[in-house]
Amino acid sequence: MSELAFKTLGGEGEDIVLIHGFGSDRLSWLATSPALMAIGKVHALDLPGHGDSSPEIGDGTPHALAAQIAVVLRANGISRAHLVGHSLGGGLAMLMAANEPVRVISLSLIAPAGLGTGVDPEFLAAYPELIDADAAMTHLRRLVVLPLLINKMTVQRVLAQLSREGVREALTMIASQLVRGEASITCTPTAVAGCDLPRLVLWGDRDTLNPLDQHQLNTFGGTGLIVANTAHLPHIENPKLVNEALVSFISRARAL
Repeated sequence: MSELAFKTLGGEGEDIVLIHGFGSDRLSWLATSPALMAIGKVHALDLPGHGDSSPEIGDGTPHALAAQIAVVLRANGISRAHLVGHSLGGGLAMLMAANEPVRVISLSLIAPAGLGTGVDPEFLAAYPELIDADAAMTHLRRLVVLPLLINKMTVQRVLAQLSREGVREALTMIASQLVRGEASITCTPTAVAGCDLPRLVLWGDRDTLNPLDQHQLNTFGGTGLIVANTAHLPHIENPKLVNEALVSFISRARAL
């Protein structure tokens, strides 16, 4: 089993766990975590094959990744938590809630896999193959509306992560399994909707990598918020609005 990098960022109160998306790492929450530390004890992790975690991913399926996160939370003494997940991380958070709802206080999902029309398989397949900086810049700018949010430093970090031994292979497997297994995540919203679990979904209105499926969102229920003029990274493109929504929602869920 992969060893996951796990870090407690700070704050006091109920545990809040941040789960990033495909190809990213826990640093993607830099604009989010300070706001959440005002209302809870915030933790972030690197998924298998990402960031500082081991490239050993097992079979790389969404269910296997979700199970590994659950193991790490138990190992760090977290029995119940508010889960905040983006993209792949959002799909994994849904799976965790469906598998063990008693361990989840609330779900906050940003463009989650399994609730959209489907994560772009070409984007997923091409990501682990990125080598050239210019090509990587073009590829990564599909994530945002404002191109300047993806700069040379962003590209250098991505290429440095991809150069780690075993990472390209790990991400290729995860991408393949996500495309194959997204249908299984898509079944999860109905299961979660049957639980008495507070849930929030945020989505960029210009997301072309995992476009919103309104029917799925209606089935999922809870609170929905469309973030105007953002694409697949609304928590980075409009952190003020997203942070306000997260803090308000989690604070209410905490009070239940």
